[in-house]
Amino acid sequence: MANDLPTWLTYTPGDQLEKPVDTNITGTIPQWVTGTLYRNGSGMFKVGETTVKHLFDGLAVLHKFTIKDGKVQYQNKLLDTETLGKCLKANRLVIGQFATAAYPDPCKSIFARFFSYFSPEMTDNTAVNIVPHGDMLLAFTESSNINIVNPETLTRKGSIPLGQFVAVHIATAHPHMDFDGTMYNLATSFNQKQAYSIVKVPPQERGGDNPFNQASLVSTIPSRWKVNIGYNHSFGMSENYFVVLEQTLVANLLKLSVMNIWGAAFETCMDNYPEEKSLIHLTRRSDGETVTTQYNADSFFCFHFINCYEEDGHLVIDLCAFDSGEAVRDLYLHSITQKEPKWENAKVRRYVLPLDVAKAETGKNLVTLPDTSATAVKQPDGSIFCTPDYITGDSSKAVLMELPRINYAYNTKKYRYVYGTEFLTDKAKLTKLDLKTKTCVHWQSEDQDQPGEPVFIARPEGTEEDDGVILSPVFPMKPDRKAFLLVLDGKTFKELARAETPPGVKMPVTFHGSFIP
Repeated sequence: MANDLPTWLTYTPGDQLEKPVDTNITGTIPQWVTGTLYRNGSGMFKVGETTVKHLFDGLAVLHKFTIKDGKVQYQNKLLDTETLGKCLKANRLVIGQFATAAYPDPCKSIFARFFSYFSPEMTDNTAVNIVPHGDMLLAFTESSNINIVNPETLTRKGSIPLGQFVAVHIATAHPHMDFDGTMYNLATSFNQKQAYSIVKVPPQERGGDNPFNQASLVSTIPSRWKVNIGYNHSFGMSENYFVVLEQTLVANLLKLSVMNIWGAAFETCMDNYPEEKSLIHLTRRSDGETVTTQYNADSFFCFHFINCYEEDGHLVIDLCAFDSGEAVRDLYLHSITQKEPKWENAKVRRYVLPLDVAKAETGKNLVTLPDTSATAVKQPDGSIFCTPDYITGDSSKAVLMELPRINYAYNTKKYRYVYGTEFLTDKAKLTKLDLKTKTCVHWQSEDQDQPGEPVFIARPEGTEEDDGVILSPVFPMKPDRKAFLLVLDGKTFKELARAETPPGVKMPVTFHGSFIP
């Protein structure tokens, strides 16, 4: 692709902020908002003369917004992974990423390069999410490598090779936290018989051993295909169930087996089967057993679940979904940087699964919850075919949203509000969706500024679900604009304040993050 990248794609090692800088505050940040917002995402897209191809492939940049007494300090830093070190040393990309194949390492012998085709290195470029667990701050991507981050310096202080503790090859970057401090995640094994597994990591005792030493598999689900494994970016969790999508965008195991011989990237080993059904697997949290009822729906693709909860014998599943897995390919840099990008944000959907269907009548809609247009109809073979509720009308009137967040105190519970962003468009905006009134309010960006994931922070004395603030990093598309941290009122969605970075500071795109009070 061309070398003339937009400003937000031009981050270099020289743009790192080794020390925090003060931001310029406009408006007023509530005094009770005290803590640190950590963010993670693809930051550096070019190494030497090589440019990665996909939004997911930039080298990880960590961000830190320290908020105290109405002031904000900002810092960012390339995560000092082994991948980064080897790429900088070779002055090119030498370890393959999601959609960008590795270039040969000139520091290796011809024999070593040949051998690496058959024993490839898995990236430790954990550029998707950053999550606390006990006293650890963890950076995740979609591999089995997890990095432990120093919360003060944003440097790597250790790593966790998940595959050495449990029999998995990759895992999502979106673990769920139970209220007792237990972490759960969805992992994938490139073994058809044990394709999808829920991994349990116990709470960390203060000052205790790494809890990943006690990681275990709670449940395992086989793939419906012999040579394909469905791709997953996240999963759902309710009070009594784990929810695993078996999507129709798949990793082809035969292609993966020769990927490095071809010099190909992971994304090129993915196939899309839109004519197939999307399957929704449920496993019981109590014993890890998979529910025998098969729930399915017309093919769709989901990066992010919003929330799942149970109500009156039903399991409600809210997520952001695309009609096709081709959405992954719309995030190639050459696509999202053109004047009219193909990218269109996902639509909020609600699926409602009746749980007791053994004696249900065939051909009848089994959803009895009021105020939803979702259906679930028992088929002659005993399966349940589901159609979604688009909340605010039919598909043409659905809410466009990605990177959704909720008040996490309501995770696994019936809830009312979801916050998200419509980004990488010339009409970027943040949205608050009220699932009860089926209405939205928005914050609209200026001059194509792009708001990132909106993180909800609950007011300590608050009693209502939306009593708090929203924190969202906003990066500019135009070179004369400055990046800033946006602070919105959780109830009214009105702007309370913004913390603007100083001149010359670059804030590249971030995907996900966590606020630590």
